[in-house]
Amino acid sequence: MLTIDILIAPLRIMITALGTGVLPPGNPADRLRSAQPHLEQIRQGSTTATREVARDWRGTGADGAIAAADRTHRTMAGVTDDSAAIAALIEDAGAKVKVAADQLGGLIDSFQRAASALGPTLFTPQGVAMILPVALEHIARGMQIVGRTQAELQSDTDRMMALARTTTPAEVGGLSTGPAKGGIPITLPDGSIAYAPDQRAATAVRAALSQQGVPYVWGGTTPDGFDCSGFTQWSYRQAGVELPRLAQDQDTAGYPVSQGDLRPGDLAVWDGHVAMYVGNDQLVEAGSPVGVSPLRTTNAGQGFQGFFRPR
Repeated sequence: MLTIDILIAPLRIMITALGTGVLPPGNPADRLRSAQPHLEQIRQGSTTATREVARDWRGTGADGAIAAADRTHRTMAGVTDDSAAIAALIEDAGAKVKVAADQLGGLIDSFQRAASALGPTLFTPQGVAMILPVALEHIARGMQIVGRTQAELQSDTDRMMALARTTTPAEVGGLSTGPAKGGIPITLPDGSIAYAPDQRAATAVRAALSQQGVPYVWGGTTPDGFDCSGFTQWSYRQAGVELPRLAQDQDTAGYPVSQGDLRPGDLAVWDGHVAMYVGNDQLVEAGSPVGVSPLRTTNAGQGFQGFFRPR
């Protein structure tokens, strides 16, 4: 059986190098999942603290305290969400390795059956000549399995690195988190704090938020009633900026920005709709009535043109 062991050795080495994919108790994924309730408790406490401070305290000191509490809230929210995503990535990677290890084991079994079928002939020159192509074919298939799995694991690694880049104490989701970045603080309806990049954007966002509850009116451009583009046009007019009248044209008054670089005051533009980003993954838009909604890129099947920052 020495010949068999030598010929099958590359497949055994592949299994050893790849691992079994079976995660032991207490693995990083388990630890991340067990920590999630504690992270969520901290996050909820941070949210409560931010709202209480924003409601009961005013002045420069209050702005600093609110900013600190809000940074903690957003950082913990990111950590909580990312810990779940990272745990899922670890488990998914383990499952991929296990599938590959099982497939390599199946190749070893298949080769051994082929060798056994030759009986005593296996140990003759004729038998070696017959089994060698079989061994090479099985090894080639093993290399394909390992190569495919490595590519899949690289994709998981890239996703994990992306998670690490998107959540930092200084900047979450591309949003400046405090006056140290030169931002203008804005208190959002949910009690959280967002930071506009300049006074013009801050004025437009505050004007927009002040119109919550105004009814939707087709063609409306005043606080008596707004349509979507009339609403954003009016809001930016309060900041001294004149936007085009139609939603699909308002992108021409700005330049495109990525979702990761959104700042309060940026516009989300569809073929027939426009909304204003106010920070912390929220939009304000003219609906039934004007209100705040979660950040999105879909709108009733309309084509999404992108995010734009008015000049």
